Amino acid sequence: MNVGVIGAGNISSSVHLPLLSCMDDITIKFIADRKEPKTLAKLYNTKSIELKEQSSFPDCDIVLIALPVGVRKNYLKKFALDNTYVFSEKPFTMDLKTHEELLQLSEKFTCNYERIFYNTTRNMKNIISSKIFGKIQKISIVEGSINGKTGINKNSYKNDPEISGGFLRESASHTISQLTFLFENISLNSADILWYENFDLEFSVILDVIGNDSFSINYKRTQLEYVEPKIIIFFEKIKIEFNHLLPDSTFFISPLNSDKKFILNQENNFASTFPEAYYLKWNDFISKISLSSQLNPEFETSLSTTKIISDIIQKGTKK
Repeated sequence: MNVGVIGAGNISSSVHLPLLSCMDDITIKFIADRKEPKTLAKLYNTKSIELKEQSSFPDCDIVLIALPVGVRKNYLKKFALDNTYVFSEKPFTMDLKTHEELLQLSEKFTCNYERIFYNTTRNMKNIISSKIFGKIQKISIVEGSINGKTGINKNSYKNDPEISGGFLRESASHTISQLTFLFENISLNSADILWYENFDLEFSVILDVIGNDSFSINYKRTQLEYVEPKIIIFFEKIKIEFNHLLPDSTFFISPLNSDKKFILNQENNFASTFPEAYYLKWNDFISKISLSSQLNPEFETSLSTTKIISDIIQKGTKK
């Protein structure tokens, strides 16, 4: 298959391109960026394209779009109308309306929410599905880091929320995609956001998982301090704690109201490293295309993740 790459930033140069260059039967057809990526294209023996308003691209089976979310809409639309398969970096779009409109144009999209291929995520899904520990009573999630402008080029897209999408879309979308993979029928109960210059510096939300065994998820993320990331799932008699940001996180299990912790052994059938997660995501998409499988675009692009993020931003109180 021929793969074209639009967006030559760090995620393409450090992950996607090395991975694609090692995959069987994959040819990198071109690399395009707003500043013509001649050196990078030469490294992969492919065509270099400078992105302009009227840029044209060689025909490809798949186009990887790794541009910031705020500037990729027209490219997604173009390749949808061209009937080309598209592998998009996350988040898929800035808002739910755009996401839905694009899925009306094409069923050939996927979005790189690679955490659903983590061993951590898959093993937890198996634990939850088995109901070996009974019903879930509640879930608590915390994560945080300091993401300021220090060390970031003043012209970086990360300094512009209209282009980067802000921290909720850029960072928290991964965690929300894990939740929508683990649970169906998640809805937003409440949301509170601390805003500064249109950046969502901190948020606290309550999500409701609705079904036969309903429960709530308390999720807090901050950009004001480092907080050790963890999910705690409270079952009827025990709780399980792990770092959901890691593909090979240890599962600590303990009785409720006890400080004793034990390690719960896990199967190792999916990704235990970050590159493996990217590989499994690409391999899954390419395999579906090769087998002419009918793609489920709502799942592939995680429409439910976009909906939850849009609801949080709409309901979040500006301060």
